[in-house]
Amino acid sequence: MGTQSVGAMAVVVLVLTGVFAGSASAAASASSELDTSGNSSTISVAATNDYGYQPSPFEQVPTNTTITVTLTDDSDLPHTFTIIGKEGWVVPSSISASDFANLVYGHSPPVLFNLNVSGSGDVQSGSFGSPGPGWYEIVCTTPGHFQSGMYTFIAFGENLPPNLTQNSRVGVGGGSALAVEAAAGGAVVVAIVLGVVVWRRRRRGHPPTPESF
Repeated sequence: MGTQSVGAMAVVVLVLTGVFAGSASAAASASSELDTSGNSSTISVAATNDYGYQPSPFEQVPTNTTITVTLTDDSDLPHTFTIIGKEGWVVPSSISASDFANLVYGHSPPVLFNLNVSGSGDVQSGSFGSPGPGWYEIVCTTPGHFQSGMYTFIAFGENLPPNLTQNSRVGVGGGSALAVEAAAGGAVVVAIVLGVVVWRRRRRGHPPTPESF
């Protein structure tokens, strides 16, 4: 294969990779449905079938004001939207069931907010007073759901730290979907490149062999 052909295929790979990377980046940067008016704000969020919250995460939520959350159950299971009351802290993935129960049902520190939905189509709303600047973790307290990746983060008056991502745990709703999308995009790029190689070799009358690749 000539130098120009190799260069052309390299350009195709770079362009396609950029397209898929751009799609993943756009999905990863999805912001919360946050409506601010007067001295109150509203957050609309859905609990999804893949043990996630959509949209998520939540950033630049107003501080020291009334926040109203509307939670819709878009799955067949009960879920909660529970804000852990410990600022700047990530719940360990290895936390035991008993320690997790003490954390979310105990009183030290108390959770900032909790809202339950019971199943498909259920919609519940509730309000709480937002704290000062800082970020917190949101978890689902239904047994096994946190361990399946049902959590996200909320930041009041600021953005989340750049190294705090949904991909920090296996099974995260949004994170796993992005990982699958990226893998699929890579497979498509490889398939296109191999297809071009095979087509060019067949045109020249040289059937490809395993050693050719």
